Amino acid sequence: MSGIKVFGLKNCDKCRLALRKMIDLGFNSELIDVRQIPLTLEKIEEMCDLFGDYILNSRSTTYRGLNSSEKQLSTISLLQKYPALMNRPVILAMAHKSIGWNDDIFKEWEALVSKSS
Repeated sequence: MSGIKVFGLKNCDKCRLALRKMIDLGFNSELIDVRQIPLTLEKIEEMCDLFGDYILNSRSTTYRGLNSSEKQLSTISLLQKYPALMNRPVILAMAHKSIGWNDDIFKEWEALVSKSS
C-alpha cells in the first residue's frame, strides 16, 4: 500500500493508535512528531487549506494558557510557534486526508483499502 504521513505527537495516544491502525490496514505509515520535526510553512498552509480553522485545537491546555494577544495571532502563526496546538492526528495520503481519530475516520480509511482490493 502507498505511504502515508501521520502528523502528531509521539506521546499522543490517539496518534499512536491511528498509526498502529494504519499499519494494520496495510499502509506504509510514518509518524511525524511535530515537536521534534517542526512543520514547514508550506505544510501548515496546506493543512489550513484542507481543514480550515479546525486544524487549531482551541480547547487545548496550551491554547488556554496563551495570553490574549497571542490568541489574536493567525492560525498559521500559532502553529509555527506552538505546533502542539494542532488538532491531531493529521493523516495525509495521496488519495485521502483526515484530521482526528475515531471509529468513523477509521472506517473511511478501511473503505479505501476495500476499494483498492
